[in-house]
Amino acid sequence: MVEKSILYFDRPGPRCTRQVVEAVKRCVASDGPKHVVIASISGRTALRFARALPRKELNVVCVSGPPSWQLYREYQGVCPVPEVKQRLEALGVVVVDRMLSLVDGIDYGCARYGLVPPSWLIMETLVAVGGYGLKTAVEVAVMATDAGAVPPFQEVLAVAGMGTGADTAAVVLSTFARHFFSPQPERRFQLKEIIAMPRNKTWWETIGLADWQVVERERRRRR
Repeated sequence: MVEKSILYFDRPGPRCTRQVVEAVKRCVASDGPKHVVIASISGRTALRFARALPRKELNVVCVSGPPSWQLYREYQGVCPVPEVKQRLEALGVVVVDRMLSLVDGIDYGCARYGLVPPSWLIMETLVAVGGYGLKTAVEVAVMATDAGAVPPFQEVLAVAGMGTGADTAAVVLSTFARHFFSPQPERRFQLKEIIAMPRNKTWWETIGLADWQVVERERRRRR
Protein backbone atom coordinates (compact mmCIF):
# COMPACT_ATOMS: atom_id res chain seq x y z
CA MET A 1 0.00 0.00 0.00
CA VAL A 2 1.20 3.49 -0.88
CA GLU A 3 -0.05 6.58 0.93
CA LYS A 4 -0.11 9.80 -1.12
CA SER A 5 -1.67 13.22 -0.73
CA ILE A 6 -4.06 14.96 -3.13
CA LEU A 7 -4.08 18.71 -3.67
CA TYR A 8 -7.68 20.01 -3.56
CA PHE A 9 -8.72 23.50 -4.64
CA ASP A 10 -11.78 25.39 -3.42
CA ARG A 11 -12.71 26.23 -6.99
CA PRO A 12 -11.31 25.63 -10.50
CA GLY A 13 -9.47 28.14 -12.63
CA PRO A 14 -6.07 29.56 -13.63
CA ARG A 15 -5.29 30.72 -10.09
CA CYS A 16 -4.43 27.08 -9.31
CA THR A 17 -1.71 26.80 -11.97
CA ARG A 18 1.32 27.57 -9.83
CA GLN A 19 0.41 24.93 -7.25
CA VAL A 20 -0.34 22.36 -9.96
CA VAL A 21 3.11 23.00 -11.47
CA GLU A 22 4.70 22.33 -8.09
CA ALA A 23 2.59 19.20 -7.56
CA VAL A 24 3.59 17.84 -10.98
CA LYS A 25 7.25 18.56 -10.24
CA ARG A 26 7.01 16.60 -6.99
CA CYS A 27 5.28 13.72 -8.75
CA VAL A 28 7.89 13.31 -11.48
CA ALA A 29 10.72 13.77 -8.96
CA SER A 30 9.40 10.85 -6.88
CA ASP A 31 9.81 8.33 -9.68
CA GLY A 32 6.52 9.31 -11.31
CA PRO A 33 5.57 8.94 -15.01
CA LYS A 34 8.14 9.97 -17.62
CA HIS A 35 5.48 11.34 -19.95
CA VAL A 36 3.61 14.57 -19.14
CA VAL A 37 0.70 15.63 -21.35
CA ILE A 38 -0.64 19.18 -20.95
CA ALA A 39 -3.87 20.56 -22.39
CA SER A 40 -3.01 24.03 -23.69
CA ILE A 41 -4.90 25.74 -26.51
CA SER A 42 -2.53 28.69 -26.94
CA GLY A 43 0.50 26.73 -25.68
CA ARG A 44 1.24 29.21 -22.90
CA THR A 45 0.29 26.87 -20.03
CA ALA A 46 2.37 24.08 -21.58
CA LEU A 47 5.29 26.52 -21.89
CA ARG A 48 5.02 27.31 -18.20
CA PHE A 49 5.23 23.62 -17.30
CA ALA A 50 8.00 22.91 -19.81
CA ARG A 51 10.19 25.62 -18.28
CA ALA A 52 9.63 24.23 -14.78
CA LEU A 53 10.12 20.51 -15.48
CA PRO A 54 13.40 18.60 -16.03
CA ARG A 55 12.99 18.20 -19.80
CA LYS A 56 15.99 15.89 -20.27
CA GLU A 57 14.27 13.26 -18.15
CA LEU A 58 10.71 13.75 -19.44
CA ASN A 59 8.69 13.58 -22.61
CA VAL A 60 6.55 16.75 -22.38
CA VAL A 61 3.59 17.00 -24.77
CA CYS A 62 1.34 19.99 -25.45
CA VAL A 63 -2.11 19.11 -26.84
CA SER A 64 -3.86 22.02 -28.56
CA GLY A 65 -6.90 22.29 -30.83
CA PRO A 66 -7.18 20.81 -34.37
CA PRO A 67 -7.35 22.88 -37.58
CA SER A 68 -11.17 22.67 -37.62
CA TRP A 69 -11.27 24.96 -34.58
CA GLN A 70 -9.93 27.77 -36.75
CA LEU A 71 -13.49 28.10 -38.13
CA TYR A 72 -14.37 29.87 -34.90
CA ARG A 73 -13.12 33.41 -34.44
CA GLU A 74 -12.09 32.96 -30.81
CA TYR A 75 -9.66 30.20 -31.79
CA GLN A 76 -8.14 31.76 -34.90
CA GLY A 77 -4.38 32.05 -34.53
CA VAL A 78 -4.30 30.49 -31.05
CA CYS A 79 -4.27 26.70 -31.70
CA PRO A 80 -1.52 27.18 -30.62
CA VAL A 81 -0.08 30.71 -30.94
CA PRO A 82 2.66 30.35 -33.64
CA GLU A 83 5.46 31.99 -31.67
CA VAL A 84 4.57 30.00 -28.54
CA LYS A 85 4.63 26.78 -30.57
CA GLN A 86 8.13 27.68 -31.76
CA ARG A 87 9.29 28.20 -28.17
CA LEU A 88 7.79 24.88 -27.11
CA GLU A 89 9.45 22.98 -29.93
CA ALA A 90 12.77 24.70 -29.18
CA LEU A 91 12.48 23.23 -25.66
CA GLY A 92 11.87 19.77 -27.10
CA VAL A 93 8.13 19.74 -26.36
CA VAL A 94 6.00 17.72 -28.77
CA VAL A 95 3.02 19.79 -29.96
CA VAL A 96 -0.14 17.86 -30.94
CA ASP A 97 -2.42 20.17 -32.92
CA ARG A 98 -3.82 17.87 -35.62
CA MET A 99 -6.02 15.54 -33.56
CA LEU A 100 -9.77 15.75 -33.02
CA SER A 101 -10.86 15.47 -29.41
CA LEU A 102 -12.98 12.57 -28.20
CA VAL A 103 -16.17 14.68 -28.48
CA ASP A 104 -15.37 16.45 -31.73
CA GLY A 105 -16.01 15.63 -35.37
CA ILE A 106 -19.14 13.64 -36.24
CA ASP A 107 -20.03 13.17 -32.56
CA TYR A 108 -20.20 16.92 -32.08
CA GLY A 109 -22.21 17.34 -35.28
CA CYS A 110 -24.84 14.92 -33.96
CA ALA A 111 -25.98 17.65 -31.56
CA ARG A 112 -27.51 19.45 -34.54
CA TYR A 113 -30.13 16.69 -34.66
CA GLY A 114 -30.63 16.34 -30.93
CA LEU A 115 -28.61 13.11 -30.69
CA VAL A 116 -26.41 12.43 -27.66
CA PRO A 117 -23.36 10.34 -28.65
CA PRO A 118 -21.78 7.93 -26.12
CA SER A 119 -18.62 10.05 -25.91
CA TRP A 120 -20.65 12.93 -24.44
CA LEU A 121 -21.95 10.67 -21.67
CA ILE A 122 -18.37 9.66 -20.86
CA MET A 123 -17.22 13.26 -20.75
CA GLU A 124 -20.20 14.42 -18.63
CA THR A 125 -19.44 11.66 -16.13
CA LEU A 126 -15.81 12.74 -15.90
CA VAL A 127 -16.90 16.35 -15.32
CA ALA A 128 -19.19 15.19 -12.51
CA VAL A 129 -16.38 13.18 -10.90
CA GLY A 130 -13.43 15.55 -11.25
CA GLY A 131 -14.54 18.72 -12.99
CA TYR A 132 -13.84 20.05 -16.46
CA GLY A 133 -10.10 19.70 -15.89
CA LEU A 134 -10.30 15.94 -15.34
CA LYS A 135 -12.48 15.51 -18.42
CA THR A 136 -9.94 17.43 -20.51
CA ALA A 137 -6.96 15.62 -18.96
CA VAL A 138 -8.44 12.28 -20.03
CA GLU A 139 -9.14 13.66 -23.51
CA VAL A 140 -5.63 14.94 -24.12
CA ALA A 141 -4.01 11.76 -22.78
CA VAL A 142 -5.94 9.73 -25.37
CA MET A 143 -5.33 12.32 -28.12
CA ALA A 144 -1.57 12.26 -27.42
CA THR A 145 -1.59 8.46 -27.58
CA ASP A 146 -3.56 8.37 -30.84
CA ALA A 147 -1.09 10.91 -32.27
CA GLY A 148 1.90 8.77 -31.29
CA ALA A 149 3.27 11.45 -28.95
CA VAL A 150 3.19 9.07 -25.97
CA PRO A 151 3.38 5.26 -26.00
CA PRO A 152 0.19 3.28 -25.33
CA PHE A 153 -0.51 1.28 -22.19
CA GLN A 154 1.92 3.22 -20.00
CA GLU A 155 1.43 5.59 -17.09
CA VAL A 156 1.16 9.21 -18.18
CA LEU A 157 0.72 12.37 -16.11
CA ALA A 158 -2.10 14.40 -17.69
CA VAL A 159 -2.66 18.08 -16.85
CA ALA A 160 -5.59 20.34 -17.72
CA GLY A 161 -7.83 23.09 -16.41
CA MET A 162 -11.01 25.03 -16.94
CA GLY A 163 -10.60 27.78 -19.51
CA THR A 164 -6.98 28.86 -19.08
CA GLY A 165 -4.21 27.58 -16.84
CA ALA A 166 -4.30 24.28 -14.97
CA ASP A 167 -6.25 23.09 -11.95
CA THR A 168 -6.12 19.30 -12.44
CA ALA A 169 -3.38 16.67 -12.71
CA ALA A 170 -3.84 12.91 -12.81
CA VAL A 171 -1.81 9.80 -13.54
CA VAL A 172 -3.59 7.68 -16.15
CA LEU A 173 -2.87 4.57 -18.18
CA SER A 174 -2.54 5.75 -21.78
CA THR A 175 -4.49 3.99 -24.48
CA PHE A 176 -5.85 4.50 -27.98
CA ALA A 177 -9.42 5.77 -28.31
CA ARG A 178 -10.56 2.49 -29.84
CA HIS A 179 -9.17 0.60 -26.82
CA PHE A 180 -10.75 2.89 -24.20
CA PHE A 181 -13.06 0.06 -23.07
CA SER A 182 -10.90 -2.83 -24.24
CA PRO A 183 -11.78 -6.29 -22.83
CA GLN A 184 -8.05 -6.65 -22.11
CA PRO A 185 -7.45 -4.88 -18.75
CA GLU A 186 -3.87 -3.97 -19.61
CA ARG A 187 -5.06 -2.09 -22.71
CA ARG A 188 -8.10 -0.19 -21.49
CA PHE A 189 -8.02 3.32 -20.04
CA GLN A 190 -7.39 3.57 -16.30
CA LEU A 191 -7.34 6.48 -13.89
CA LYS A 192 -4.43 5.61 -11.59
CA GLU A 193 -3.98 8.61 -9.30
CA ILE A 194 -5.40 12.07 -8.71
CA ILE A 195 -2.57 14.54 -8.08
CA ALA A 196 -4.65 17.74 -7.97
CA MET A 197 -8.25 18.71 -8.67
CA PRO A 198 -10.90 21.27 -7.70
CA ARG A 199 -13.15 20.06 -4.89
CA ASN A 200 -16.02 22.25 -6.07
CA LYS A 201 -16.95 22.17 -9.75
CA THR A 202 -18.10 24.83 -12.16
CA TRP A 203 -20.50 23.54 -14.83
CA TRP A 204 -20.39 24.52 -18.47
CA GLU A 205 -23.77 23.93 -20.10
CA THR A 206 -23.77 21.09 -22.61
CA ILE A 207 -24.78 22.25 -26.07
CA GLY A 208 -28.08 20.62 -26.98
CA LEU A 209 -30.11 21.08 -30.14
CA ALA A 210 -31.59 24.48 -29.26
CA ASP A 211 -28.24 25.81 -28.02
CA TRP A 212 -26.48 24.51 -31.12
CA GLN A 213 -28.89 26.48 -33.32
CA VAL A 214 -28.13 29.64 -31.34
CA VAL A 215 -24.38 29.03 -31.75
CA GLU A 216 -24.82 28.48 -35.50
CA ARG A 217 -26.82 31.70 -35.91
CA GLU A 218 -24.17 33.66 -34.00
CA ARG A 219 -21.38 32.14 -36.08
CA ARG A 220 -23.13 33.05 -39.35
CA ARG A 221 -23.78 36.57 -38.07
CA ARG A 222 -20.06 37.08 -37.43
CA ARG A 223 -19.04 36.12 -40.97
